[in-house]
Amino acid sequence: ATRSIKVASNATLSGEIVRSIGPFTNTGPIPPRAEQQTTYTVIWTIYNTSSNISGAKVVGTLPPYVKWIGKVSPSSEDIKYNSVNGQITWNIGSVGAYTGSGATKKEVAFQVVLEPSITQVGQTLTLVNEAVLTAVDDFTGINLKSTQSPETTSLGTDPAFKNGDETVTK
Repeated sequence: ATRSIKVASNATLSGEIVRSIGPFTNTGPIPPRAEQQTTYTVIWTIYNTSSNISGAKVVGTLPPYVKWIGKVSPSSEDIKYNSVNGQITWNIGSVGAYTGSGATKKEVAFQVVLEPSITQVGQTLTLVNEAVLTAVDDFTGINLKSTQSPETTSLGTDPAFKNGDETVTK
């Protein structure tokens, strides 16, 4: 007797918010100030392990107080914004096995603008709500899903970030 075991790839979505690094120049006060605009760069990265995946797509939304600017890098990526519901859709398509580092990185960056209200003073604000990666493992046929938690003004991965930079001021 023989058994065949198929192990699905582990495809994951990672997100980060940056200001001092990335493909765009960001402007505005840090910490963010009420009734003033501050721009941030959102970076989504796909990591994939052992099998090719297809039909890969990431869907996330912006809160009502965050606006889409339309700057995307690389500009060749298929990313769309729906201004009615704040939904961002990144249509990735196929992602090869062992993607996620060096030359095989699958990544997109886009810029958003935050204009907090006076009622948000003292708060750390969400810039991108939860985002979800979906895809199909080409080897096993299994549907894959990875969720990225909401991303906030607390820029833990930005080298210039200091404690207190995340809280809205007057």
